[in-house]
Amino acid sequence: MATSEIEQLWVSQFQENLGALRKVAGWTTQQLADELGVARQTISNLETGRSPMTKLQYLALRTVFSAEIAKCGNRELAKIIKTLVDDPIELRIKELGTAGSSDDAKANSATEPDAPSEADDARPVAPASKPAAGRRARKNKERPLSTAMQALAVITAALASGTAAGVLTYLLFPNGNPGKNGRR
Repeated sequence: MATSEIEQLWVSQFQENLGALRKVAGWTTQQLADELGVARQTISNLETGRSPMTKLQYLALRTVFSAEIAKCGNRELAKIIKTLVDDPIELRIKELGTAGSSDDAKANSATEPDAPSEADDARPVAPASKPAAGRRARKNKERPLSTAMQALAVITAALASGTAAGVLTYLLFPNGNPGKNGRR
């Protein structure tokens, strides 16, 4: 599965649950719009599916929700994001990867005798020992998600645990007063 397809799965899953996430955060449509600097109608259109969510909107929303989790220690919001968005997508990626890898392995074994297999992933192999075509095919198949997408998924998962939320809150607000950001 290509990286853009995986990212689109994340964006779609997030859009499907945007209304619930906003409510768990305790925001009205207008408050979330104000946080993002967009019109209330933009949020309403995203929640109802009248407008498709873009990757940029997804990243902005994830950032706003992650900041809310860190600022207010809203572990419930972090758990809801992980449960409604991240876990289902990770499961779908594993399912699609498992189904695709067995079909790919059969196809590769018929056409390329030295094609990389799942067993090859477990042991280090010098790059020169595999055929160039196999390396190119594997490289294209395993392109990672964008750094921003990975970071937001990791941050949300960490914040859901609670420990990271405490550390981030301390780092962001060392004097314990979120209103002044540590300045006097």
